[in-house]
Amino acid sequence: THSFARVVRASSKGSRALFADMGFLHESEPLSWDQALDSLRLVREHGIEQFLAVFHRCQHIEGDSFKWGDEVEHGIFSLVGGADDVYRSVRVALRSPEVLAELRAVEGRVEELAKASHAERSGFTCTPCTWMPEYGRWMLESTPGHPFEGVEGTAQLEANMKLRRARLAAALQPGEIAPTVTSMPLFGVQGFCEPHQEPNGPVAESLFVPDEVIFPHPRFPTLTKNIRLRRGSRVEIRRPRFEATKALSKLGKEDPIPTSQAEADALDHVYADAMAFGMGNCCLQVTMQASSLSESRYLYDQLAPLTSIMLALTAATPFMRGWICDDDTRWGQLAQSVDDRTPFERSGAPSDVTVDGDERLAGRGVQPLPKSRYDSIDCYIGEGPEVAENNDLPLVLDERHVARLIEGGVDEALARHIAHLFARDPLVLFGDRLHLDDEHDIDHWENLQSTNWQTLRWKPPPPHKGALSSSDEGHIGWRVEFRSMEVQITDFENAAFSSFIVLLSRTILASKLNLYMPMSKVEQNMQTAQCREACTKEVFWFRTNISTDKGADAMGCATSDMEPFTLMTISEILMGKGAFPGLIPLCHRHLEAGDYHPSTRDLLREYLAFIAKRAEGKVLTTAAWMRNFVLSHETYQNDGRVPPAAAHDLMVAASQIGDGLRACPELLGEGVKISPCKTATEEVEAEPTFVMPEPWLLRPRARTSSCSSEAAEVSKTEALKPKRLVVA
Repeated sequence: THSFARVVRASSKGSRALFADMGFLHESEPLSWDQALDSLRLVREHGIEQFLAVFHRCQHIEGDSFKWGDEVEHGIFSLVGGADDVYRSVRVALRSPEVLAELRAVEGRVEELAKASHAERSGFTCTPCTWMPEYGRWMLESTPGHPFEGVEGTAQLEANMKLRRARLAAALQPGEIAPTVTSMPLFGVQGFCEPHQEPNGPVAESLFVPDEVIFPHPRFPTLTKNIRLRRGSRVEIRRPRFEATKALSKLGKEDPIPTSQAEADALDHVYADAMAFGMGNCCLQVTMQASSLSESRYLYDQLAPLTSIMLALTAATPFMRGWICDDDTRWGQLAQSVDDRTPFERSGAPSDVTVDGDERLAGRGVQPLPKSRYDSIDCYIGEGPEVAENNDLPLVLDERHVARLIEGGVDEALARHIAHLFARDPLVLFGDRLHLDDEHDIDHWENLQSTNWQTLRWKPPPPHKGALSSSDEGHIGWRVEFRSMEVQITDFENAAFSSFIVLLSRTILASKLNLYMPMSKVEQNMQTAQCREACTKEVFWFRTNISTDKGADAMGCATSDMEPFTLMTISEILMGKGAFPGLIPLCHRHLEAGDYHPSTRDLLREYLAFIAKRAEGKVLTTAAWMRNFVLSHETYQNDGRVPPAAAHDLMVAASQIGDGLRACPELLGEGVKISPCKTATEEVEAEPTFVMPEPWLLRPRARTSSCSSEAAEVSKTEALKPKRLVVA
C-alpha cells in the first residue's frame, strides 16, 4: 500500500500480519541522506542475501489455505461553514495521530470484550479491526482484524467495512467527516489544512504544501526529503487540465518549473511539487495468500493484465490542487510524486558527455531508468515458457545481483525480478539497523521491496511466520497484493471490487486460465487506463484464447484462427465478445460449479452485475460522477477550478452516500440501496456486556433504502464519550 511500513500491535494474532509489509515502524532517528549514502550498497547487497534466506527457508511451503484481506485508506476532513454559508469550504484535518491512538484503544477494549464473551458464552464474539498510519497526517488505513478465509469470506467483507467506517466516525470530532474518497479536491490550495500551516518547509520545500501535513513518525518526512535530495530537485507532478488544449502525451521535461503559486496557475496544465500530492491519495488493495510459492508466481502473472482494467473501473481522482483534470486516476500523479531519479536517470546523459556518477548510488546514479519507482510492473515472474515469451520490456538491473541469486538457487525469471527491484536505492536508513543477521532479519530486503510501489506486489513470507506449520494460526505464506484500484465512496463498491479480485483469482486457478500477453501491451494498457472515461471509451489489449485446454473448447474461448491479442473495451473483456467468453461469465461458471453457500452466490452475482453495469456505462465511475458534480454546481465559474463551496458539498455528499443517508443511482444503479451501518454502542464497564453475534457478519443482509435512526448512526455526542464503544 502507500504505507512504507505496517504497524502490528504486539498483542495481535500473527495472522493479522497477512497484510504486513514490514511489520513495524522502527523507533529511532533515521540517518540523513548524506549519512546514508555510504551505506546504500550495504543495504542493497545484504537485502539480496536476506531474500535468499527467506527463499531457502520457505520455498517448500505447500497446501496453505486461501486467506485474504482488503486494505482501505481513509482521509479525515474538516467542514468549514454550513450548507447555506456562501463561504463554506473543506479542509484536511491534521488529526490522524490522535484518531489512530483512540482507535487502537478501542481495539484493545474490543479484544478484552472478545476474551470475556468467549469465556462467558461460545458463539458470540467482538469483531476486531486493525488501524495503521498512512503518509498524511489526515490519513489512516484500516484492515480486518483477521484475514477472511476462502470465497465465502466475501459474505463478511461489506459488513466489516461498515464496521470500520462506524468506528472511525465515532472517533471524529463535530464538524469532521471521513468519506472514502481518493483525495480532497482543494488539497494544496491556500488554507487547505486544519490547523493552518504555511508551505515551503525544509522537508518538501513545496510551494503549496506545508511539512506539517506529513505523519509525524520520522520515517515519513525522511522519505520525503531523501527523494528530493537524491533527485536533486523538488518532484514535478503534471496532469492535463480539463478542457485545456495541451494533451497529456505532450507534458514532459521541457515544461517550465514554477517558482510561485501564480506561475503554477498560469500553466496550461495542473502542476504540483510534493510527495503529499501522490501519497496523499487513498486507495483500495487486496492481499491474497497462495497455497505455494509456485501458485503465488502464477497468480501474480495472471493478475498483471487486470491491473489496468481495475484502475479504469475504479477511476476516482478527477482533481488536483483545486483544478479539474482531463484524466481520471491518481496513478500518474503518484508515480511523479515519488520519482527520485536523478536527471541522468530520467533523461540519460548527452552522447558527447562522459559522466562518472556517484559510485555509492545504484547504477552510479546515471543508468537510465524508464520509470519512477511507483509504477506498473515490468516483468512476469512465473515458471512456464510464456514468461520469457512475453517479457519483452528491457529490465534495468545489476547483473551481479542476478548471478548471486541464481547461484543461491533462484531461477532466472525470479532472479531478474528481484534484481530489478534492487536497481533502486534504499531511501530511509536507521543507523542502529544496518549490520544485521541476514539469516533472520529482513529489514534490508523490505527496505527495497516495500518502496518499489507497483501495480502488484509479490510478497514472500516473513521468515519466522513462514517457518511455522501451515496449520499454525500464526503462519503466513506466499502472498500477492493487488494494488491498482482506487477507493470508492461506498462500502458496497469497495466490497464489490475486492470480492471480484478474490473470485476471479479462484476462477483463474480453478480453470488454469492463461492471460499472458506481452508486457509492453500491459504497459500500454496502464497508460490508457488513466485517460478520462477510459472505462467506457477506450480499448485495451487482451488475450483472446485464455484456455489452457488444447482439446475441447469447453471454455468457449477464441478459435485458433484469431489473433492471439486484440483490442477490446472493458465491457467486452468482462462480458465477452464473439468466441471470447468474458471474465464475468467465467466467474459465474465457477460460482455454479463450486460448493458455495447460496447467499454467497447471490451476493457475488449482485457484485458482478454492478461491475458489468459500470463497464457498460450504465452507472458512472466515481471520477465521472465527481467531475459532473462540480461542473453542475451553482458556484462553478467555467474556469476549470473547483469552487470551495462545491468541494464542501461534494465531500458532504460523498460522506452521506457512504453512510447510506443519501441515494445515488448515478453511481450505484437503481437496484442498489445502501443501508446505514448497523452498530451497537455499549458501556464497556457495564454488566452484562452485550456482544453482536457473529452470524450477523457471516451472511449478507437484505438491502433497504432506509433504517431506523437508532440503527442508522450512533449519536455523535454519545460516540465521543470515552466510555462508549462500537463493538458490532
